[in-house]
Amino acid sequence: MYFNKKTKIIIVMLILVVFMAVGYAILSTNLNIQGTSNLTDSWGIRISSVESTSTGRAYNISDPTYSNTTMTFNVGVKEPGDKMTFTVTVQNYGTLDAILDNIDISNSGSRVIKYGIEGIQSGTRLLAGESKTFTITTEFDINAISIPEDPVKELIITLNYIQDDGQSLTPSDPVIPVPTLVDIILEDNVAKNDTNIDFSKTSEEDGTKGLYYTNTNTEDGKTVYYYRGAVENNYVKFAGFYWRIIRVNEDGSVRLIYQGESIDATGSETTIGDSVFNNDTDDNAYIGYMYGFVLSNNYDSTHTNVNDSTIKIMLDNWYRTNLFDYASYIADSGFCGDRSVASAAQTWDPTDTALGYEQYVTYYGAINRMFNIFQPQYKCPQSEDLYTMYGKGNNMLSYPIALITVDEVIYAGGNASNVNSSYYLYENIDYWTMSPFYYNSGAFGSIVRNMGYLYYNNIIATAGVRPVINLKANIEITSGDGTQSNPYVIKTS
Repeated sequence: MYFNKKTKIIIVMLILVVFMAVGYAILSTNLNIQGTSNLTDSWGIRISSVESTSTGRAYNISDPTYSNTTMTFNVGVKEPGDKMTFTVTVQNYGTLDAILDNIDISNSGSRVIKYGIEGIQSGTRLLAGESKTFTITTEFDINAISIPEDPVKELIITLNYIQDDGQSLTPSDPVIPVPTLVDIILEDNVAKNDTNIDFSKTSEEDGTKGLYYTNTNTEDGKTVYYYRGAVENNYVKFAGFYWRIIRVNEDGSVRLIYQGESIDATGSETTIGDSVFNNDTDDNAYIGYMYGFVLSNNYDSTHTNVNDSTIKIMLDNWYRTNLFDYASYIADSGFCGDRSVASAAQTWDPTDTALGYEQYVTYYGAINRMFNIFQPQYKCPQSEDLYTMYGKGNNMLSYPIALITVDEVIYAGGNASNVNSSYYLYENIDYWTMSPFYYNSGAFGSIVRNMGYLYYNNIIATAGVRPVINLKANIEITSGDGTQSNPYVIKTS
């Protein structure tokens, strides 16, 4: 009996030892305990206080909050020079020495509010029982040339400590995240839902102006942000040329249209020259940005993508000369040259045969969106008409460059019924879109007329050529606020 009781005691003790060992292993993993630490050591790094001091008219939208080693700040300002300074104390309540591994920072809000951290950096040690004090500042840039509608900034900052076991970390200042061009576009504008826009009216008629968004008639229902009306803050400088932002695409890339070699270019200076769309006009085939076989007796052969149009050749040559060295910044987001055929019920001509080949009268998809339903769309109706290099679409492009579409012009504020000389695509010249119009005793494409409205022209006529490209979603800028005098300058080095 005595032997059995002793055996039970030994077993219980062994179990306790195992649990203690497992528990210590878990504790060591979670707290990164290393070296000669023992079970009496403890980990306790926490922010102990945050105090704020205002300069000028800066204010806290909500009081700073903190938990363990994470802080959240939400600051508002009124005018350049306004500043909020936060004095932060972090305390080591444990018995283990610590070292700051890195600082995580996320932020949102107005780009004119700059922020910084002083008095602490990675590699800074915090010994057991020690505290350190540092400052975080948020300041309305004294050099700002415009005041946004909503000058606020939210910061979330986390101090990531590890156990100090004598290792040597190279000290470094906190890495301030660099906003992408898309971040800046969304910070510098208040995006509005376009639900109530009547696209039968120009932006001049209905007074619409600014950044809008939609997820209707887009690829996979994803959100597109686009500029409409007489906007003045969508200028970009890239690859030695000036551009205007058309939209943020579904994949986050940014679509640009060529504006010229100088910031104040107007009229014909905003093109790379004049061109016919194609050299021949007597077949439905010639209406495409790329095209198939002339005199073919079916739609598919007529519109297969085997031949380059004249205007595509011009654009490809210009890309090779001017943009080839910047290819790593340019996205393959695709361009829609919609050759879907409108049915007779969708057009005003009941005799429409809707065939799309040889010399049959044929109306193409854009004509309905221009004249009948007044509803543009970003989604390309047919994948073979989405011109790309790789992946989605038809994979037929040699270079990621093309033209603006009828739909993009309508979203931007133009239409086919009324003149508009006050939206950003107006240039007092005729220039091509890549959207087919119809075949009727000749192939006709769509153009932006010199008075700013959409119309059509025989593809053997000449009009201006304004290249369109897409910048990758992660593109950053070095300076600028998007205005003509201070365009966004794309970081290329």
